[in-house]
Amino acid sequence: MKKRPTRSLFDEHFRDQALEKINDVLPRLSRMVDWESFRPELEAHFPVRDPKKGGQPPYDRLMLFKAVVLMELYGLSAEALEYQVNDRRSFQRFLGLEPQHQVPDSTTVRLFVEQLTKAKAMEGLFASYHARLSAPQLVLNQGKIIDASMVHAPIQHNKREERELLEDGELPDNWSARKKAQKDLDATWAKKNSKSYHGYKNHVKVDSGSKLIDHYVVTTASVPDGEMAWERLDERDQGQDLYADKGYDWEDVKDGIALAKMNDRTHKKARRNKPLTEQEEAHDKELSRTRARVEHVFGSMNKQLHGLSVRCIGLVRATFRVGLTNLCYNLLRTLTLLSERPSVGSV
Repeated sequence: MKKRPTRSLFDEHFRDQALEKINDVLPRLSRMVDWESFRPELEAHFPVRDPKKGGQPPYDRLMLFKAVVLMELYGLSAEALEYQVNDRRSFQRFLGLEPQHQVPDSTTVRLFVEQLTKAKAMEGLFASYHARLSAPQLVLNQGKIIDASMVHAPIQHNKREERELLEDGELPDNWSARKKAQKDLDATWAKKNSKSYHGYKNHVKVDSGSKLIDHYVVTTASVPDGEMAWERLDERDQGQDLYADKGYDWEDVKDGIALAKMNDRTHKKARRNKPLTEQEEAHDKELSRTRARVEHVFGSMNKQLHGLSVRCIGLVRATFRVGLTNLCYNLLRTLTLLSERPSVGSV
């Protein structure tokens, strides 16, 4: 009779090594990202607990933040996350949980997200991580690209008279407080490439060399792309080329580019009775070689992060969720950049 294999002290280590070989993203995120650097920004949005008071101590907030990152990476709801963390050892390792540790329930995670959302914490978390990327010069600052992508939101099924009131900025009198809370009054309709979208818009500025997102602004979908151009530029962009598609070919945008002391590399837009010349078309084609890199960013979001969509209500919550998507994109992009520069270590 064969003896059953006994458990070795190194079994878990060997399993981790096997996961590394099949390119599991979580061990690499644990190793290459300095997660502790997020802690000061996280703790700033929560009250300091008095140790003299009784009660159960709160969960580690960095662990909860990493749980929220897992939700975004794997497209999980809070309920699905609770199950997966209990079920998957890889998730437990990423969160630093041992078998004897209690797993946060879905309500705890939702309340944590709501607190960060109300505090508008994602902007600071995104900026603090981007600053860490700038130190080892992962952000090349050899040119910038601005563009926007639609963020899908659930369609609101309102009656015609209700839609007319909402378009005038008024609420139907017969809506209860509960119904108002369930209606997204910020999401709007917009057309792009002859296709209608409902939701919000993710306006980004991307570093052309590294394809890292430098800055973002979230608006309702009906806001024109060019209207948010100035919001994404800062003094660190001076002297660099700025690439944008023909949707940014406005006089106001060009004035903003000049004020930012950047080099205008915007595609030309044909006007009525004034088509582009062959020279202008050739010029735009040359610019597209660089400008198209921003499409790689949105493509990666669709492939790796399940696309840009929200299941929440209101611009404030949508801003948090889209910011989280942008941060997770930068985390994944950093893994690629660090694999090309192993001497940098973790960031």
